[in-house]
Amino acid sequence: MNTNTVILLITILLLSLLACRTGNRERLIQNEAYEINIAKNQTSVLILFPCYPCDMEHTKREANFLKGIGDQGITTILLNYNRKLFLTETEKINLSKALQDIFAINQIKSNNVFLGGFSSGGNIALLIADYIKSHNTKLNINGVFSVDAPVDLEQLYYNAKNDIALNVNEGAKSEGEFLVNLLEREVGDPAAKTNSYKKYSPFLLSQDFLDNLLNHNKYKIRLYTEPAPEWHQKHRGREYQHTNSWMNERFYEALIQHGSKSCELIKTENKGIRANGDIHPHSWSIVEQNSLLEWMK
Repeated sequence: MNTNTVILLITILLLSLLACRTGNRERLIQNEAYEINIAKNQTSVLILFPCYPCDMEHTKREANFLKGIGDQGITTILLNYNRKLFLTETEKINLSKALQDIFAINQIKSNNVFLGGFSSGGNIALLIADYIKSHNTKLNINGVFSVDAPVDLEQLYYNAKNDIALNVNEGAKSEGEFLVNLLEREVGDPAAKTNSYKKYSPFLLSQDFLDNLLNHNKYKIRLYTEPAPEWHQKHRGREYQHTNSWMNERFYEALIQHGSKSCELIKTENKGIRANGDIHPHSWSIVEQNSLLEWMK
């Protein structure tokens, strides 16, 4: 069990007991592992995973759709579960248990649960939703959404290589070098380790592989992305086929071809704006509250 999971489990068991509860009013529960806002008249629960280096404070700051969402009957659970592009089998087991413990300890109704994640957090949301659905836990997962997630780890590797070779933007080049090193260390070079990528990636276009989401027909899936090809060309020098948007389009097509009846691809335009005002298509802000609430019904 890795340190991240151990901290999450211990914090859930020890600190949740200190949570502040106030009758039938909306309740706020906070600790180092998560923040929960329990809606007074709960209709659904939304669990959110942050991006690779991010935390729940980043989610609160950037996810505009959270504003006033408790008034709509949505209980939110914001997690600090981060620094992952994928989940091992052991991590799936431990994370599933940790989520069930959160519901049990904090007495949250679990009959209508949705998961979402930004960037790599979208990968985690997709993988753990399918795992939970396949193991008949007490959590009734009805849907999962990802926000511009790098769902094909093999394609992510080659996109990172492309950013390094382009050397147009220092930040993109540095991130590319980080991703290549991370993937080679934890999964391997995809040219030689195809089976390892099949083991961990939500989707592999090159292999038409979706076995890590075998239960995709048992819950709703939404894939949010903002293509913005002009932005990528201007600021990163990338062609469209080297973006997460292109990757998500192929993922959506594969889900449909594999029989998914409840999958949506949401392609936004001019919605990617960060809390500091920067225009960036890779942002939580592309998720719009009213549409999300309608989907969660």
